Amino acid sequence: MKIKDKNLKKMVDVCDKDCASRSCYWPRLDPGAFTQGQGYRFRSNDWLCGTRESKGCPDEPQNEI
Repeated sequence: MKIKDKNLKKMVDVCDKDCASRSCYWPRLDPGAFTQGQGYRFRSNDWLCGTRESKGCPDEPQNEI
């Protein structure tokens, strides 16, 4: 799902609507897919949660209070 990040003013691909308030939220441009010997291949020009892309979402979401 995509939410609008208020700081970036862009749509960011996240797992649910509360992701922006979590400590694991890390918006970044899609880096593409890495292939050894060839480097990164362009996938899209979209924003996504970097934590979700690299490590996956935590099992139990932890909100910052």
